[in-house]
Amino acid sequence: MVIVYESKTGFTKKYADMLSGMTSLKSYPTEDLSKIGPQEEIIFLGWMKVGKIQGLSKARTRRIIAVCGSGTGRTAEPDLDTVMARNKIEGIPFFYLRGGCHPLSEIKGLDKLMLSMLVRILKKSESGDEKNAETIYNIENGFDGVREENLEPIIDWLNTKSYEY
Repeated sequence: MVIVYESKTGFTKKYADMLSGMTSLKSYPTEDLSKIGPQEEIIFLGWMKVGKIQGLSKARTRRIIAVCGSGTGRTAEPDLDTVMARNKIEGIPFFYLRGGCHPLSEIKGLDKLMLSMLVRILKKSESGDEKNAETIYNIENGFDGVREENLEPIIDWLNTKSYEY
């Protein structure tokens, strides 16, 4: 069993490295899939964009036994069922990991444009709720939600499966 991950800004890679350290499983970025045998079991970690887990389609050429999606929200967005349906995750466990984001001032290109538009929309929103305020703050200032304890459900699942790692 190995860990395969897709990371754009480093937060998902941090989780892959942590999980590797906690389990002694080897960790590979998706670009190294050719180094992994076709029958090797994979725990896949990918960053999420609009509920779509990046890199998952590349990893589907191998035996994925669990999927982890890393996003900026406190919970999977828009919700767990939608994320699982959008990514066609059936018959295997899905775990959500709160990741992080760099400050808006450090982001470039289309991502910066999209996030800037989101911030403007949220600021104009009539709801003005705590979730919107947190989202605006996190986008503008960045944050790192990567925590070892966020991996505990995955470790617990591995332990119930009696996998040797």
